[in-house]
Amino acid sequence: MTIWSALTTTEVLAQFNDSETTAYDTSKGDSTQASLTDIITKVSDQIVQAYADAGRLIDPVTGLAPANGTIPPGEKNRAIALVRWKYLLAIPTGKSLAENRAEEAKKAEEYLLLVAQRKFKFSGVATKPGRRLHPFSFDAIGQT
Repeated sequence: MTIWSALTTTEVLAQFNDSETTAYDTSKGDSTQASLTDIITKVSDQIVQAYADAGRLIDPVTGLAPANGTIPPGEKNRAIALVRWKYLLAIPTGKSLAENRAEEAKKAEEYLLLVAQRKFKFSGVATKPGRRLHPFSFDAIGQT
């Protein structure tokens, strides 16, 4: 398994289409416009909070709480969908483009809500030495 990592502007921009990239390039020089980095931070915090609410704020590789500003590797595409949508909504030239990305963002939001409410079943859960995996326990660690 891979450890949690930060979502970068490069990863987000790689998923922009030509029209979205043009909108980004047009607005990035304007200090009054939304910052892509700030939106990435807010979305990353939202994902971490969903995992924390679900009692799953553990990096499966290290067994420790992940570093600040990092998200699970499996959440990168959902995070990008949310960042892209929120960013496009925040800039004047991107609002019409955001409509095309609304469905992806809605699905990502709904998924994170299910994670936070513990309604999503995780296939892989980190266990501590000497413990058995019990997926229905509160902390998903199981009994000793």
